[in-house]
Amino acid sequence: MKKTIVGGVGYQFMRDLSLGPVLTEELAKIEWPEHISIDADFSYGPVAIVQRFECEPNLCDRIVLFSAVERGHPPGKITAYRWQGELPEEEEIQARVGEAVTGVVNLDNLLIVGEQFEIWPNEVFVVEVEPADLGWGDGFSPVIDEVIDEVVRTIKRVALEGV
Repeated sequence: MKKTIVGGVGYQFMRDLSLGPVLTEELAKIEWPEHISIDADFSYGPVAIVQRFECEPNLCDRIVLFSAVERGHPPGKITAYRWQGELPEEEEIQARVGEAVTGVVNLDNLLIVGEQFEIWPNEVFVVEVEPADLGWGDGFSPVIDEVIDEVVRTIKRVALEGV
């Protein structure tokens, strides 16, 4: 069995952009096979995550990250894919590291910074949900509330089987 870590990325109290931290708490309440661990939350910053993975080599064989991400899709659309680890130009990498250091919480930043520092295992999977409400506040928009069970099923499937 592949040791798998599942972790959410997002902001607290920013409606749909809170998907990562809120669902991490919910997923932690579910019984999982022994080889799957629901991480505390991957919203605490890419640089700190890089340091963690560097201090704990071989932490996992597979990682599944999930978040609400604006990609221009219809709100509520769920997308799951294997991340290919392609890095942008050096200037873009530097910009992502700069954003990470200043506290920007962003799935793309985490993926890029992690790849730049070569911390990711061979299998990196992503589950994204297109947000509807980017405002401040507690709770998801009705659109996200409607798809939340499907998001959980998708995360479970990806954690257990890959994409």
